Amino acid sequence: MDNEKRKFYVSIESGEISEYKAGNNDDFIIYGDPEEIIALRELFDDLKGAEGATGFRATIPFKEYHNDDENDSYDYHFMKCYKMIHNLGDEATKQHIETMPFYNQFDKISDEQ
Repeated sequence: MDNEKRKFYVSIESGEISEYKAGNNDDFIIYGDPEEIIALRELFDDLKGAEGATGFRATIPFKEYHNDDENDSYDYHFMKCYKMIHNLGDEATKQHIETMPFYNQFDKISDEQ
């Protein structure tokens, strides 16, 4: 398998990872080998699944956000996506993510899949 790192454009909002810049898919620029890109795609799938669960949970009245497993799962997957993008990112991507308020929480997120 070709393990050479290639340039990709990433949009967390759309869940897009592309070798081609198109539209607004360039929120972040990363460099990854095929295995790393597959792992990031899987993280995006996990995030989308967690997002769906929070939408369903939102229909339950009087359930507090801070006491909610579905929201905890979404937050965890959200942070895991950003951590991996940071790890694979170019210098501008790394610097941008390091300004985000949750960056200092990355050490609490495991790199294991």
